[in-house]
Amino acid sequence: MSKPIVDNPQNTINTSNFLQMDKLEYFGGWVVAIGLFALGIVSLFMPAAFLSLILNLAVYALLIYGCFSLIRYFYQGRSSHSNLVYGLLALLFAALLLFNNQLPEWMIRTCFGWYCFAVCIGMLVQILIHRANGVKVHIPNVLFCLSYGFLFVILMFTQIVDSLLLLRLFGIYFILLAIRDVINQIDLYSTTYSWKRGLHVSLPLILGTLLPDMALRQINEKIRTGRQYAMKTVKRDVPAKLKCIVHIGAEGFQKVGHFTFSWKGLVYSYGNYDKNSERFFSMFGDGVYFTVPEELYFPNLVKYEHNTLFEYTIQTTPEQDEQIEQMLEDLKNRSIRWYCDLEKTGTATKLGAMESDYPCRLHYRTGAKYYKIKSGMFKTYWVVGDNCVLFSDVILGSIGADVLSLRGIVTPGSYFDYLEQEYVKENSPIIERRVHSWAASQVSDGI
Repeated sequence: MSKPIVDNPQNTINTSNFLQMDKLEYFGGWVVAIGLFALGIVSLFMPAAFLSLILNLAVYALLIYGCFSLIRYFYQGRSSHSNLVYGLLALLFAALLLFNNQLPEWMIRTCFGWYCFAVCIGMLVQILIHRANGVKVHIPNVLFCLSYGFLFVILMFTQIVDSLLLLRLFGIYFILLAIRDVINQIDLYSTTYSWKRGLHVSLPLILGTLLPDMALRQINEKIRTGRQYAMKTVKRDVPAKLKCIVHIGAEGFQKVGHFTFSWKGLVYSYGNYDKNSERFFSMFGDGVYFTVPEELYFPNLVKYEHNTLFEYTIQTTPEQDEQIEQMLEDLKNRSIRWYCDLEKTGTATKLGAMESDYPCRLHYRTGAKYYKIKSGMFKTYWVVGDNCVLFSDVILGSIGADVLSLRGIVTPGSYFDYLEQEYVKENSPIIERRVHSWAASQVSDGI
């Protein structure tokens, strides 16, 4: 069993003045909001000029990158063939953008069209899964699904929508993001701020997906160079029962992240854990969740799975506590105990060949117990629908966490972005933020 993770006091901030952001950081938030608003206005009212500016910047960037890569290739004795390939491709793409006036518009239409198609299919599959499992299908989800399908058809098979109209739509999105940032800036020190469920304007899907990995790289770089990073920050030292945790791994699909929650010290994590039920490249499967004590789960993830965890402690009211208890009771009533292969053998003393199976590894090291959902929502796991994020969002959404998405797809990065914004607000329910870092555990006795 791994040693419990201990915070390094030098990396802990426990002060009521923690949220007094320095003037430069606060000013930077306003600069970003104003910049997004200006970008939105230009894109909305001067789309041709905006497109020309973006294309010119893209051509210059590709030319610089291509030349730099070729120089590196010849300077390094022609040993790095990747520099040659990337350099030539960058120069070729720059030439295509420069001499083919139709290519930029075709790219914008095609990329956004296929994006709409992917979202439409993702939402349609989720609707069909809910129908098959007897879950109520909400009309707004059907309308959004049809809307994305309609956009795909007109973008790919008609000339009704051109690139300039698309840029105007992007301009509206930039303005909405700017408004979101302005509201967040106002809420930083608001004495009346509280969580309430609404319609959240999230980051672009690609950026939201990559955000956890970007945060992990930032932490690892600071640790590598010996700079300070606050591993634990406490706003209010009061008892709390609810936590949510964003997991980030260093390799493969783990870079996208995983999302779980903890109630009264017991972690609940949902996923496609039954490998025998996996279908279509593990995108589908039987919905399974496990429960495991925090003090065993966190060290295991850091020491053995090499994950970095962002842990957010959330203060709840007695009424919210009762509501969460009822929801968990309903979940238990819809679930049956499921046993991983290691448990089925009846000998949980040696992993052996089963070490490659995550449920077996986790049970061996922590004693985690697995449960398969037999009816209703989350009976079927779907990677872009009923996934780990929406499983936790059922609990967090009941207390007002606002991460509803127009896309119908919520990623761990979307929640990470939301939680990072919320924990710096003076009166948000998030009262503590703690980082369990694998990189830090390699250079010190604790984190």
